[in-house]
Amino acid sequence: MFAIEVELLTGRYAATAHHDRHCAEWPPHPARLFSALVAAYHHLDPPDAAEREALLWLERQPPPSLDVAPEAGRRGIHDVYVPVNDVTLAGDPEAPLRAARDAFAAAEAGGASPKDLRPLRKAVDKAAKKLADVMADLSRVAVDPSKADLKTAAALVPDGRIRQIRTFPVAIPPGPVFRLAWAGALPAEHLPAMERLCARTTYLGHSSSLVRCSVTNQPVTPTLVPRDEGELVLRTVGAGQLARLEQEYRRHQGVESRHLPARPVRYGPPVREETTPMENRNVFSDAADDWVVFERTGGARPLSSRGPDLARALRAALLEQHGTKTLPPELSGHSADERKAEVPHVAFLALPFVGHEHADASVQGLAIVLPRGLASEPRRTLLGLVAKWELERAVEAGAVMELKADRAPPMRVRRTEMPAKASLRVQRWCRPARRFVTATPIALDRNPGDLRSRRPEAAAKAATEAQKTIADACERIGVPRPSSVEVSFSPFLAGAQPAQAFGPWQAKPGTPARVRVHAEIEFDMPVAGPLLLGAGRFLGAGLCLPVGGRE
Repeated sequence: MFAIEVELLTGRYAATAHHDRHCAEWPPHPARLFSALVAAYHHLDPPDAAEREALLWLERQPPPSLDVAPEAGRRGIHDVYVPVNDVTLAGDPEAPLRAARDAFAAAEAGGASPKDLRPLRKAVDKAAKKLADVMADLSRVAVDPSKADLKTAAALVPDGRIRQIRTFPVAIPPGPVFRLAWAGALPAEHLPAMERLCARTTYLGHSSSLVRCSVTNQPVTPTLVPRDEGELVLRTVGAGQLARLEQEYRRHQGVESRHLPARPVRYGPPVREETTPMENRNVFSDAADDWVVFERTGGARPLSSRGPDLARALRAALLEQHGTKTLPPELSGHSADERKAEVPHVAFLALPFVGHEHADASVQGLAIVLPRGLASEPRRTLLGLVAKWELERAVEAGAVMELKADRAPPMRVRRTEMPAKASLRVQRWCRPARRFVTATPIALDRNPGDLRSRRPEAAAKAATEAQKTIADACERIGVPRPSSVEVSFSPFLAGAQPAQAFGPWQAKPGTPARVRVHAEIEFDMPVAGPLLLGAGRFLGAGLCLPVGGRE
């Protein structure tokens, strides 16, 4: 195993998430570190051939594992207006020299003869001399400057330039040190070059994110490893990455907008033997590809008690895109004759911020959860409806949609594959655990009796019946029967709302409202979520959070 240790010297990591300019990237993506090493390689003039070989070896390795804190605090983001880097006034005097050097390097790499290289070498020398003359002219102070000279000089001063909005998102992890480990052993001939590259790497991400990098021989216990079922997507590198970065730099020259070439790879916590779940027969899928997640971007900031209304609004928005055609029961939840579907179907749920000391039960976004093993045809239909909704009903750039629940201000959402907020990550709701606690109360399938009775025997009998109903609900969605269930009208999770804050849940208009309770559920061995229980599970009621163990 070969590993690189990175220490954040200021205790902070400044890097913008590739999919959201207002969000900090965390954890640091392996492609970021590779780019930092490439920048260190090109700091030397001419670059070191041994260091290039070390980078070529590194780009061919499988994606690394990470020993990094899975979560980091994030500093509040504010728009800042900064002067642009304007090279149009004085031009780009280094451009001819770069072009001459690139032509010489290309000819030399192509096996050109010394005779053919001679004029290219002269062109490099000529461009270097011209650059020296230009820089001398720029540094010379005019005794009697013209009006044009004064105008150009004033425009070069930061106060005279156009200002553009910039954001500087920052992640603050609980510890300053993290490590990336590759499975292959670093060949001995590449070790000195890799150590030199690490020693010259001074920042990661933004230039204010100062780091110390070093090759380490200490054993690494990864917290994130490449996994096909992982719910976190990180950018990594592959063969040819060095050449792609060099080509990209020749295009942008540090001035134009740039794009980091990368290979997306799914990551997740390593599977440990003691936390291996039972065979997952949950009717709701725990695969990240089977969740369509929408993050809140603005508008109303509702609490979880409005979650079912938002779920209905999302479902209605997608059904509206389908027109008068009949959806398959896996998507609509109903058969052609409007009876309840006999097959597992899609669930729509609001995802609240709960289970944290600062949690406030606010809805962070919504998700469409597909049933396990959904056939390809209804899957394509659902994704097509989502795409049509985004294409035809976007209210802002970036496919920002507006959800209008009954009797509530609209909330704006946007589909995301890499949510920054923990509440929107699939793993938070689906990771295997023995203990689950309700984030939203369960609407019981049967009336258990008077849970508030002043007679102890009646209240105990009702509680026992409620516990049995919840245990039956677990089996109904395909997970094992729990070993214990505790019920309460008050929430067990920090930040969750009490059961009475949620509106009445009726099977049909005119029927008695179902009893709603919070629950703490334990199993004999780890069970994989998502745990959605009770009568309102397809609209987000009875959503349970796995607790205990490692998140």
